[in-house]
Amino acid sequence: MRIRRLLAMFLVLIGVSLAALLLWDPSPDTELRFDQGKNGIWLGHKWYTGRGVRDGKAVAPAELLELEENLRRHGILDLFVHVGPALPDGSVKDAPGELLSALRLAFSDARLMAWVGARVETIPLHETSFHHSLIETLKALRRAGFDGVHFDFEPMRDYEPGYLELLSRVRKAMGGDFIISQATPRASLIGISPGPLGRSFWSEAFYVDTMKRSDQTVLMAYDSRFAFVRAYIAFVRIQSGLVADWACSVPGHELLIGLPSYEDVPLYSDPEVENLKTASLGVRAALENRSPSEHCVPGVAIYSNWVTDPEEWSEFRRYWMAPKQELVR
Repeated sequence: MRIRRLLAMFLVLIGVSLAALLLWDPSPDTELRFDQGKNGIWLGHKWYTGRGVRDGKAVAPAELLELEENLRRHGILDLFVHVGPALPDGSVKDAPGELLSALRLAFSDARLMAWVGARVETIPLHETSFHHSLIETLKALRRAGFDGVHFDFEPMRDYEPGYLELLSRVRKAMGGDFIISQATPRASLIGISPGPLGRSFWSEAFYVDTMKRSDQTVLMAYDSRFAFVRAYIAFVRIQSGLVADWACSVPGHELLIGLPSYEDVPLYSDPEVENLKTASLGVRAALENRSPSEHCVPGVAIYSNWVTDPEEWSEFRRYWMAPKQELVR
């Protein structure tokens, strides 16, 4: 009888919790504006080489002017320019084109970061020789005009062997004026990532350890696989608040929240659920309860420039830059 009562109480508790979640509206309660004009965006490979990836055609000057006007209008100062995946020997395939100098000149007040990605299984991330070779690549990229690096190694599990050592070596070799930025996966809600959880969630300890060795974290607040708008807004709200707590605990570290504007990964995200509007609502809801004196979350970052259409830019202005209250029902 006692076991039955305990089981019944447990089921009631589950039911109450589910009902509370269904009734909870995770959207922001106010129209407070958090945009500081310090947002970021991921730019495609053509802005590095100066030529289209598919057609090989040179990027026209008018296209650079259009990019400059659009990004300035939306307060975007951090440009993550794709330079290619890191190869197993620590190099990247392509050399920078002349357009990169024009991009640097057009965005003289922006921060250009070399977006270096890779599938973790394709690189020897744990090897010292790989670190040293990659650092030589970063030195060449700095000479080409980059202010820093944006690492995007995926999928990277909690305490991925070699990653902390790489960050430390890059800092030592490149100096404090070279920006180290990282794109990061979701955070564990319980602060730890035991067993299988470590494959998909970073623990608080690992997050903080990476933050101590870098300057900027960009939380990838997308690919949640949620099918409902409220659930996704709640996901962004909780993840943003959690990682902001950790980022603000590391002096000088800053956090951007990555927002989705793509529609081509149906296995991971539904664009009707995950988009610039819903993600912006989640970020604003997370920031509403934070102290105004905290400056560790200067903005958001859009993934990505090449898939953001005029309607999506309009939503970015309405729901992030100049909010107008609209609760999600």
